[in-house]
Amino acid sequence: MFLLAACAPLTALGAQGAPPRPDTARADTTKRAVADTTKPAARDTTKAAIVRPPRDTVKTPIARPYTPRSTDIGASRWHWDRDQLFASGAMTLGDLLASVPGVTMMTTGFLLAPQVAAYYGDPGRVRLYLDGIELDVLNARNGGIHDLAMIPLWSLEDVKAERAAGELRVHLRLWRVDRTTANTRTDVVTGTENLNLYRGFFGKRFDNGAVIQLAGQQQSSISVAGMDGDALGGMARIGWARGDWSVDATWIHQGINRNAGDRFINTSPQLRTIPPYNGSEGLAYLRIAWRDPEANGPWAQLIASTLSEAKKDTGSSLAANLAGSASRDSTDTTTSRPEYVLAAGITRWGIRLSSTNRIRSINGKMNLSPGARAEYESTLLTVSAFAERAVDSTTRTDVLARFAPFSWLNVGGAISRSAPKSGTAGATTTNMRLEIGVEWRNRWLTGGGVTRAASLVAPPVEIDTALRTIVSPAANGVIVSFRGPLVLGVNLDIDAIKWSVADAYRPQTQARARVWFESSFLRRFPRNNFHLFASGTFDYFSTLYVPLGANPVGLSTPGAGIFSTLLEIRISTAVIFWQYRNPVGAIYSTYPGYVMPRLVNMYGMRWQFWN
Repeated sequence: MFLLAACAPLTALGAQGAPPRPDTARADTTKRAVADTTKPAARDTTKAAIVRPPRDTVKTPIARPYTPRSTDIGASRWHWDRDQLFASGAMTLGDLLASVPGVTMMTTGFLLAPQVAAYYGDPGRVRLYLDGIELDVLNARNGGIHDLAMIPLWSLEDVKAERAAGELRVHLRLWRVDRTTANTRTDVVTGTENLNLYRGFFGKRFDNGAVIQLAGQQQSSISVAGMDGDALGGMARIGWARGDWSVDATWIHQGINRNAGDRFINTSPQLRTIPPYNGSEGLAYLRIAWRDPEANGPWAQLIASTLSEAKKDTGSSLAANLAGSASRDSTDTTTSRPEYVLAAGITRWGIRLSSTNRIRSINGKMNLSPGARAEYESTLLTVSAFAERAVDSTTRTDVLARFAPFSWLNVGGAISRSAPKSGTAGATTTNMRLEIGVEWRNRWLTGGGVTRAASLVAPPVEIDTALRTIVSPAANGVIVSFRGPLVLGVNLDIDAIKWSVADAYRPQTQARARVWFESSFLRRFPRNNFHLFASGTFDYFSTLYVPLGANPVGLSTPGAGIFSTLLEIRISTAVIFWQYRNPVGAIYSTYPGYVMPRLVNMYGMRWQFWN
């Protein structure tokens, strides 16, 4: 345990070790001794058997969804591959998105507690896409707002955040394998809050192009601050990919058994203000794909999917929760929604044209949501234009661009327009963002501004059932960031945003600073079998307000500054990590009344095998 604590956390940069090379040892050519020299030896016509392990080969990958080109300027890239995801220190998707400027995370406890992200102060403007399928919120308890604790971050290999001016679109891609050598990985994490977490991965490709993948995660915690419980998730995929064609059937499931949450425990305790939850969310799909959306030329994908949500009603009335009766009646409910996706496009001469059409069955009626995107990318200019009619019949259009007249100068911006079909859904709004970045000796300094129009804001009722839809006034924000080396391999990342006024779900000031160092020390370890990563992060937010009735700033929680550290050591394909959150023991809340845990240690190992 001392070794783990001395060596520990972040998830593995370069954790994917290379598979073993084929065994090239030849058969023994040493002559055998003659057993009986009095008789002529019979001539052995049997050829010597040379036994070699099967050669590892890379097969055509299973299809991936279309994702937009990044228009972020300078060194800013809100895009994580599989190694970077595990090396980020994020345990949930909420942890990961909290690093994106303009995102405010609200939660009521530890890792299994509900997690809601507000983008520029609007919790309803965060949309998720998994392998090209839009993840609709089916749980009525959530009020149309995603609970990010239910998204299985551990099963992903790629996350890209598209920062439009009006909404945040997060593109998720499930883990894939492309080698015929079987790949196995096991993760073990433990720590304070009685945290225990286990993961297992197995994936293999076959010579005929077939694939099989299995993965699972089990997690449990007992948090002093409440909202603890256990969770179980799984993933399975079978498919085939060869040449230009790919077919796969994929299943992903995440269940949480979450205990009730207590509020204002340090002042006037209110027990079980958030009722317990025992439920799950899942996605199953069959996908047929022709060619790769990232390659030049035409491509197409057809997906038939089913989103599902199931829960066991454990009794949600406050009186029942206070009584804590184990004999309450319970009702199991299951909700599902089919979603069919037809996506196609073409890429030529830096131009990408694509169309994505989604058909959903909602309350027995078919709903068509067409969308189109046009992109152009060169060293001088990158432009992405997007338009769609959303499932709620709102027409949304976005244009994002980056202009780089010099290698040391980037100018980027975005403009978004949202036009609801019905006036009851709010008025037409236009939001804008403009940023300018300047580089000097690999150091990028960026500054800019955001203009957010007045709009209706949906309430995150999963956290607080007393919340109601409010009108958020127009506001302007100033953005500042810095990225670059300091000295001796130490780097610094800073992101900050300050709004003209504080408003619901949006602190007036938010900032994050991270100092980090990483190296594989290749002169000392030329085979790249060692890697070290260490970082310290400081997160600050000013007073957070939430509505109380019609008053948009009725309740508040004081601002806070939270420090955390992360250490990771990779030896060959084993990674030992240690993460320490809030080591100074600051008392703070990300939503009024719910105290966050302090002095949180998480440590463990990730070990990958090529069999």
